[in-house]
Amino acid sequence: MTKSSQILKKLAFILVLGMLNLSYAQKKVIGYVPNWIDLNTFSNSIQYNKLTHINIAFENPDSNGNLSFQAANNTLIQKAHTNNVKVFVSIGGGAISEGGAIRDNFFNQMSAGNRASFVQKLTNYVISHNFDGIDVDLEGPAINGDYGNFIIALANSMHANNKQITAALSQGYGGANVPSSTFSYFDWINIMAYDATGPWNPNNPGQHSPYSMAVDQFNYWTGRGLPSSKAIIGVPFYGYGFGSSANQGISYADIVNTYPGAENQDQVANTIYYNGIPTIKQKTTFAVQNAGGVMIWQLAQDAVGSKSLLTAIDQVINGGQPQNGVATVYKHCNYDGYAVSLPVGNYTLSQLQAKGVVDNDVSSVKVQNGYEIVLYANDNFTGTSVTITSDDTCLVDNSFNDATTSIRVRTVTNSSSVFIQAENYSNMNGIQTEPTTDSGGGLNVGYADTGDWMAYNSITFPTSGAYLIEYRVASAVNGAMLSADLNAGSIQLGNVGVPNTGGWQNWQTVSHTVNVDAGTYNFGIYIQSSGVNLNWFRITKVGNAARTAVLNDSNEEKKSIDFTFYPNPSENGLNFNSSMKDVKITVYNLAGMPIITSENIENYLDVSSLASGIYIIAFETSENKVTKKFIKK
Repeated sequence: MTKSSQILKKLAFILVLGMLNLSYAQKKVIGYVPNWIDLNTFSNSIQYNKLTHINIAFENPDSNGNLSFQAANNTLIQKAHTNNVKVFVSIGGGAISEGGAIRDNFFNQMSAGNRASFVQKLTNYVISHNFDGIDVDLEGPAINGDYGNFIIALANSMHANNKQITAALSQGYGGANVPSSTFSYFDWINIMAYDATGPWNPNNPGQHSPYSMAVDQFNYWTGRGLPSSKAIIGVPFYGYGFGSSANQGISYADIVNTYPGAENQDQVANTIYYNGIPTIKQKTTFAVQNAGGVMIWQLAQDAVGSKSLLTAIDQVINGGQPQNGVATVYKHCNYDGYAVSLPVGNYTLSQLQAKGVVDNDVSSVKVQNGYEIVLYANDNFTGTSVTITSDDTCLVDNSFNDATTSIRVRTVTNSSSVFIQAENYSNMNGIQTEPTTDSGGGLNVGYADTGDWMAYNSITFPTSGAYLIEYRVASAVNGAMLSADLNAGSIQLGNVGVPNTGGWQNWQTVSHTVNVDAGTYNFGIYIQSSGVNLNWFRITKVGNAARTAVLNDSNEEKKSIDFTFYPNPSENGLNFNSSMKDVKITVYNLAGMPIITSENIENYLDVSSLASGIYIIAFETSENKVTKKFIKK
């Protein structure tokens, strides 16, 4: 092979690779957000960096063709635009398409006599509220003879004002009534490739959104002339249950939070059917290779962390592309050898290796202003560490050359105050995470039983003296308590009582002031008595040595309740190891509402009437109260 032909082949490979990356980058990821939830709160938890568009659903016309507007929409619109995500308003919806006053309003307003006025009102609405476009979700019997002319008139008006128009359509539910002539007017169509069956069809249990349905619906619409780039594959973030135990729609988040390992499959027994991570990734791959992107119904039903379906979609679309980081690690000194860019986050050894960083192989780092990188000698943020806040040409000077096994990248911490999200623990026992409705969104830790704990490594107390430790807590029970310690309990900092805040997402701040000698410690939080949700904690220097004051605490000795129960999970009832005659038992749902209250029972509690899910069971005597969690099948 000649040198020139080698160069040409390399150039061709680079060109193909660039075209592939471009095709991935241009794919749409569209998430519907229902407007009947708390948008002010939910807007804080959206992963905007994994979306291109958000559709707020639904706003619909009154008899005069006017749409209402919720003030909370502004919060979501502003945050989305700040993150370069476009926002559409969606009109219609499956529920109103079946019939009723709202559908009649659409029919009246789309008619020839009212159409021009209605189109102008919709256009003014989109412009005045800073939407980027409109999504028409008229389905089934709502797609009448005026639909085509209405779409054409609305599209012309939207495009004349630099706005876009889309539709949500399904082959099997009114798709045949959509004129193919409208395809050139839509900017794209969101294909609803789900709801093939459901609880409304109890004699046909099974998967409501198989991979084959996505392919078949894509082929149907493109076969009618819709350009493949305008075909957006819809995926469900929910499942359907069949049978007496689960005859309803169930969010994906509830499914994976109730059934361990459910994220990696598509059904629970022969009862609940949904799309897990593998199927979502398979559909996304098909969409990337053949269509214009992915549409989601709906974002509020997603799980968090590694179980998130939106994250799974993003891993397919952006998994092979470098992400912008605030710190870069290099194999050799002087920024030579491989370079791996790291966004803010925590990276264990396995996570670093997945990014191409070899164990004990980092020799220089670059750090953007305002950030710091913490290098740890051992995995899971343990062992000796060094914190670097600016570019470092060679880690030999830090005695840390070729010594890094795990890494944290974070904003520079204030020496007088350290704010830590509770879910960012280094180690834990018995703790789970869940979405929080507290200000700032994100996750909180919870489901904490007596004896569970969290550890946060390498927390620095810069000077000796008094520190205020604040805990953001929620609880639906009385008598909950946590404590703080340093270095695995070798230094005890005292207990803090957690009040009954009225619900597992009703947040309050409790605190105590402690004396700590200057140094770097592993900070621990221990659950002394069950019933604590924790969102964050903050450590602030407040003065020189001072007497420790513990707030919301009781020094009264309490007699413990000795009990066990089984089975867990349970389908019908709970058996107890001893008589409960002198014990009040209360079962709470995760909203903190009492569901079952019983006193003076023997050794068994009937829970067969409960719906499947996670519950808290509280045991209370005249001297103490203890809570545990259990799963109802």
